[in-house]
Amino acid sequence: MNYEKGNGYIMKLDHIREKMESGQLCFGTHCSTTEPWYYEMCGFLGYDYVWIDNEHAGMTMPMVQNAIVATNAGGCAAFVRVQNHDISNVKPVLEVGTDGIIFPMVNTPQEAEHCVSVCTYPLRGVRGFGPLRAIQYGNMPLEKYLAQADRSVLKLLQCEHVDGVNRLDEILEVPGVDGIICGPMDLSASIGKMGQLTDPEVVGLMQKIIDTCKAHHIPFGISIGVNYDLIKFWIDQGATFASMGTPADYFWCMSQQAVAKARTFEAQRSHIGISQLPNK
Repeated sequence: MNYEKGNGYIMKLDHIREKMESGQLCFGTHCSTTEPWYYEMCGFLGYDYVWIDNEHAGMTMPMVQNAIVATNAGGCAAFVRVQNHDISNVKPVLEVGTDGIIFPMVNTPQEAEHCVSVCTYPLRGVRGFGPLRAIQYGNMPLEKYLAQADRSVLKLLQCEHVDGVNRLDEILEVPGVDGIICGPMDLSASIGKMGQLTDPEVVGLMQKIIDTCKAHHIPFGISIGVNYDLIKFWIDQGATFASMGTPADYFWCMSQQAVAKARTFEAQRSHIGISQLPNK
């Protein structure tokens, strides 16, 4: 059987890796909706990946799998942020063929080693064997799967606490770390300045993340709501990953515009009078 056919999710990750290695930007958005069509649509819109957020949303595994499948169907890589570093939360996501695992709040090199290990088969890691969609439900030969399994999942660690920033040099010495993602809201909260993203101390911590990643030649990026100024700052600094917005953010922004337009048209109508409206 042709195991390459239908293996588009690995091809999509190869595309991401090519962009990472050539210094190009990978642009994504966040989502935790249960509607598969939204994930698929993201690919048609031109995103490189979708950040499927299971840390704050508490999606069930069938929901996560449907989100991954729909994301890949639309042409995007699928990254899943897990609830924590526990192997029991990570293992099922790996088996259904995610392109990447995003680990929240990684503050020590020991935590980084654990995160990489749970995504990696022995002897280099502790991942148990039980792939489902990841091995095309049995269509892919075992040897082929094992040869690319560890590389087929990006291990992305979030640096979102001052403690993590202070130990980032050590964290980046851990083999197998594919990238660092800054969480600016939690980072600012860790120094008592939640949401003050232009505060010099907060900006200084973000700059330290950027500079440390550059020194280690490790890809880095940002995860934020709709904040074009902050996204531009990170892109200007050479970010590989830029994740912006959620369905709620975009619905809110577009709905505000739609309501404002409708109210403007209503005000204009009251001035011109109903009798002057165009005939149907």
